[in-house]
Amino acid sequence: MNIGLPNDFRRYLSMRGASVTREETQGHQPLTLRALAVGSFLSFFLGVGSNYADTVIKGSYMTLDFSTPGAIFLFLILVGLLNSVYKLTARHWTLSAALTCVLAVAWVLNFSPFDRMPLYSPGVLFSSFFVLSLGANTILAGMGRSLALNRSELIVVYIMLIVVASLATMGLCETILPAITGVFYYASPENEWAEILFPVLPKSIMLNDGAGNTAFYEGFGTKTFTIPWGIWLRPMAMWGVFLLSLYLTMVCLAVILRRQWMDRERLSYPLVQVPQAMIRGEDAGQIINPFFKNKTMWAGAALPIVVGLFTGLNKYLAGWPVIPTAWSFPIGFGQSINMTISFAVLGFSFLIGPDIALGVWGFALLSKVEKMFFVAYGVTKQQDVWAVATSELLNYQGLGALIVFVAIGMWVGREHLHQVWLKFLGRESELSDDDEIMSYRSAVLGLLLGSVVMMGWFMVLGTPLWAAALFVFLSLVIFTGLSRVVAEAGIAAIISPMTAPDFMVYGLGSKLLGATATANFSMSYIFAADIRVFLMGVIANGLKLIEGMNRHSRRIVFWAIVIAILLGVAGSLFTVMSLGYRDGGINSNAWFFKNMPSLIYKTAATNIEAPQGIYWQGMSFVGIGAGAMLGLTWLRQRFLWWPLHPIGFPIMTSWLVDWMWFSIFFAWLIKVTILKYGGASLYARSRYFFLGMIAGRMLITGGFLVVDYLSGMVSNAIFWI
Repeated sequence: MNIGLPNDFRRYLSMRGASVTREETQGHQPLTLRALAVGSFLSFFLGVGSNYADTVIKGSYMTLDFSTPGAIFLFLILVGLLNSVYKLTARHWTLSAALTCVLAVAWVLNFSPFDRMPLYSPGVLFSSFFVLSLGANTILAGMGRSLALNRSELIVVYIMLIVVASLATMGLCETILPAITGVFYYASPENEWAEILFPVLPKSIMLNDGAGNTAFYEGFGTKTFTIPWGIWLRPMAMWGVFLLSLYLTMVCLAVILRRQWMDRERLSYPLVQVPQAMIRGEDAGQIINPFFKNKTMWAGAALPIVVGLFTGLNKYLAGWPVIPTAWSFPIGFGQSINMTISFAVLGFSFLIGPDIALGVWGFALLSKVEKMFFVAYGVTKQQDVWAVATSELLNYQGLGALIVFVAIGMWVGREHLHQVWLKFLGRESELSDDDEIMSYRSAVLGLLLGSVVMMGWFMVLGTPLWAAALFVFLSLVIFTGLSRVVAEAGIAAIISPMTAPDFMVYGLGSKLLGATATANFSMSYIFAADIRVFLMGVIANGLKLIEGMNRHSRRIVFWAIVIAILLGVAGSLFTVMSLGYRDGGINSNAWFFKNMPSLIYKTAATNIEAPQGIYWQGMSFVGIGAGAMLGLTWLRQRFLWWPLHPIGFPIMTSWLVDWMWFSIFFAWLIKVTILKYGGASLYARSRYFFLGMIAGRMLITGGFLVVDYLSGMVSNAIFWI
């Protein structure tokens, strides 16, 4: 008699974050240089293409949130198209050579006389890569090899893509350039920024070309333009010191926490399950990846593709019908119930535990009650902090809850963290770091070194030591908390209940900080305010994929991340600069080039001109949120019948969660019904339907960006999230 777990239940556990099987481990071949070569190009391409899509095409956002549509779309193209072409042509050397020659001739005829080949053009980059890669594949085919990537190599490429997706637009590159230049362009006698801000803004991290940066914001309006690289070197070098320290710290934190989250707590990591399904099915002996042969997957993909097709065609054909996916009705006291179907959120939410989904959408609805209570009793917004419109007290409440959420997680993982610390000290430890992308000693050292450099950077700009230390610590707590929420709850779009700059400037007060520190923390909005996506969150998810890779390959992943950061940021910044000096920043994305900089300068100017002390009422709500989070956690641990997972409490007041709750609820309802009446077996079969829903959403948005690029159509956004 065989004793063990049924296969269906074993597969179900694997979907909940269990380790890969021995067979899957054996399918991970060693890495070769082709992985870094392909990953490097795609990283640069995504950095260029995502910014081109935002500023020129103005279509669907591809690198705005943790759903990382740009990364998944390119990965679908890589696995479903390029890898198949490489494998097919490698089997027939003459076919590969003939196809390469035909495409090379077509490339020459299209771009000749080569005066229409700007480096910031996605079409130029991708067509050049396709021809060159086919040529390389032809040479390899003659040697009995091919350019097709194996499982380990696909993991590296995907991690590189999500790294770039976290930095290309919202995460950094479309924010930083307008933020360090806009104060000189938008300064006017009415806002008095010249009198209030110019004396206190640190000149070493700002850029002023002497003419109010007019060329960057209004452009030259011609194909021939010159980027004054020299004036950008000093501020970008200063920012580079801080940002590289921040990113090193984030990667090290993700490494330190990986084993605790993945192996001990078994988080589900929904955001990586689509690429994981493709990677697990990759086989050198099959031309087409099994993921693309799955009929259930295509059935799920058909829904967003059809809805997106109707939306996209409406832009091309006047009067073409659009399938509605959003409804809303008021419930009084300034609140309304928003019911929006997001196919990406629906797909990701199906992959998480029902208790977690219930916690997210349940607390989202309870937040409506709290907001109505505030409005009914006249508790209105007194401070202009980020994210919540009803009252800033909800922001402080959420921050207190998030801090406790992180603290509880650290307490639960205290044994693991102690063992990591012993490894750092070189003492005997029960942990082995052979399966990490860097040693624990290096990770702890990087965390400490990066934190010290960030504090020193703020001190060089004139910030007191205590304020710099508190800001860095609070920022890392927020990044860690949101990364845990993303890894466990699969939230495709999330934002901090309160940002570290707002807590410092509004909570502690500019009177305590002083004018210089207030200005410095206001500039930190660049990387710590609109954090709908950031590096630590995507790294924490990406490291889920390294299971099964050998030790040597895992260590290469760290350097692949470094390469992706450098190439992605370089491509993104180059594209933003080029398009700004060509067409003018004010003619591109209004949020990045006008609204975001205005918020930064307004925050600094308002609090410098009218300094405020510690906001004790807000601090009391930090305590209320912390106490409530402790109570909710105790209830969940003490009473099995308690329905609401506390993970939803810190983020419940976010406008993004308010927008997504219905999709999460719908996914929860479908999943609990399937598990109740069909069990693990039906869930395993239906899972591909929802993976397909995610893939279809990415394919239609990316596909229409390609169509819009070729046709010249602009402002054709298919889906928002």
